[in-house]
Amino acid sequence: MPGVSKRAKSMVEPNRNTNPTSASAARRPDRFRVVLRACAVFLALVLGATCETAVASPANLSSDADVASFAGLIRLYSSASRINWVVAAPTLAGANAVIANIGLHLPPNDQFLLQRVKPQSAADSPNVGEAWSGPVGWMEPQNARASSAPACSWQVWVADPALPSAGPGPANIPLAPNDRLPVGAAATFRIGFTGLLQSKVYAFGETRPGAIRDLATAPDVNIPVAADDPETILLAISRQPTPFLEGIRSALAASGGQRLDLGKDHALRDNLLGRGRGIGANIQLVGPNMVIATAPNKTNLASADTRANDLIETCAFSLMPVQAMR
Repeated sequence: MPGVSKRAKSMVEPNRNTNPTSASAARRPDRFRVVLRACAVFLALVLGATCETAVASPANLSSDADVASFAGLIRLYSSASRINWVVAAPTLAGANAVIANIGLHLPPNDQFLLQRVKPQSAADSPNVGEAWSGPVGWMEPQNARASSAPACSWQVWVADPALPSAGPGPANIPLAPNDRLPVGAAATFRIGFTGLLQSKVYAFGETRPGAIRDLATAPDVNIPVAADDPETILLAISRQPTPFLEGIRSALAASGGQRLDLGKDHALRDNLLGRGRGIGANIQLVGPNMVIATAPNKTNLASADTRANDLIETCAFSLMPVQAMR
């Protein structure tokens, strides 16, 4: 693939009740907010404990506090359409009882999230020995893309050891367009591409305006997330070299995948994706605690000397360290 390295080929508040019927109903949203905040703090603390060991395991659901934290995780990752959850216990009835308890910790508007939680008996979870001792839960990736989801030539997977998983290692979370995903400090992501052989492809990550790294030249296919700042990931396919993106690639040629401050003249979000428009030419800009991939778009984006329709597809994602949610 022209212009692409071998490594690039291989990687590439809950709502308040405005009409409460009782004093307890008026207090219920605050309880859910407290639970969600506690979950974010809990997850951030777990992140600190797992940064060095980078291991994952099922979450213990033996106590009500454990169940409340797990319910908070389900809410926190509710906008990731390709994440499901499993609750396992010595018996199927025990697993169903835990799921019913999870529902008690979800506000009414989030009860639909229980559809993403699957009960299992320990006998049906042969790889999770902890289920024989008591109820446990973990995140389960949904690898198949929904038929209604927008297609994209790029694939992005996030491995986060802070999330409970069925095994000793982190599960790979596939991202889909319009998904939102918090990421832990020890998380990594991997990028893949399937498209026209004759295409020019670009893969950049930007934190502050103009602070960019070339993901195609990252020294490892498992790319660490930005440690402290939100990062926009821009993945683009072009039929011909795109001058604006080629200029960024050239400026980063000797960086070895490290981030350089190229200045605001090279800012991806401001100069390529549209300054101050809220929804850019081909990216939906959202709050910094979201991760969003837009649907592919046929558009002419960059400078006036870019041939029309050369930039035939882009996908953009925004990742935020979960510690910032404390």
